[in-house]
Amino acid sequence: MHATLTPPAATLEIKPLQLEAAVSNDTKKPARWHSLKLIAAAAALVILVTGVTLYLIHASHHEITDDSYTTGHVHSISSRVAGTVMEVDVQDNERVRQGQVLARLDPRDFQVAVDRTQAAYDRAKADFERIDALKNSLAISKQDYDQAYSTLQVAKANLDDANNQLSYCTITAPSDGIVGNKLVETGNRLAVGTTLMSVVEDVWIVANYKETQVGRMLPGQRVDIRVDEISGHVFSGHIDSFSPASGSTFALLPPENATGNFTKIVQRVPVKIVFDRESLRGYEDRLAPGLSVETNVDLTSPAQAAPTTATAPAEITAR
Repeated sequence: MHATLTPPAATLEIKPLQLEAAVSNDTKKPARWHSLKLIAAAAALVILVTGVTLYLIHASHHEITDDSYTTGHVHSISSRVAGTVMEVDVQDNERVRQGQVLARLDPRDFQVAVDRTQAAYDRAKADFERIDALKNSLAISKQDYDQAYSTLQVAKANLDDANNQLSYCTITAPSDGIVGNKLVETGNRLAVGTTLMSVVEDVWIVANYKETQVGRMLPGQRVDIRVDEISGHVFSGHIDSFSPASGSTFALLPPENATGNFTKIVQRVPVKIVFDRESLRGYEDRLAPGLSVETNVDLTSPAQAAPTTATAPAEITAR
């Protein structure tokens, strides 16, 4: 029998230098990763501190509120005489100019009244002229003269009133603006005071700032304006004026703090902010009363006399 020879098991020989290098690499990897984490944490801390610092600096120089809304002059157009609508010359959302005809009433009844009053006035004028020619004679007493003069003045006043009534049949725009809430149609029978439509003249902002925010605000300071309806666009404006009282003072039921149950509540002060005209270019027909707004007042901007703005002139009574 022949004996089977088994080769000796392979022996793994590790040199001392190789072992030292492997241990060194395994030790360096965690150290390097730890250093990167420290650098990242430090960078994040720097960014955070910088961001907070910039925010605090910005906040100390600006006052912001979203408790703001647009408002404007809304002229309610109503009829000053009773009559039947003969024509309507405008439509909803149409831009109109001051004095432009909005609607006309049937003028025939009023024209008859003018003609009748004109005839009475002419007769009174002729009677007075005859008496006036004889005032220096004994045939006319002072009482007759005074009576003829009084009759003439009354007749003249009646004619003026009849002409006014006739003119009220033509209803015109009291100012430049946009027509809204049109309720009238051709053929409608109107009573005195019936609302036909409204004309919205101009738009500005009422921003209800907390009383703790308005201490450093002054008229003329610059305001950035963001309107919810027009996202992504920032309008510019400035502070125009401050309300003479807090918003709660004008409430239907103002607070009464003398009851013994007083709780201090920060009040809101309405601030009037107007748009700069150049800022409105291209958006004149988009802004309307009642829109939600965010306003940002720059307290570092100088207070100054109000520049040319889109504010409205004094209210004008519609004819």
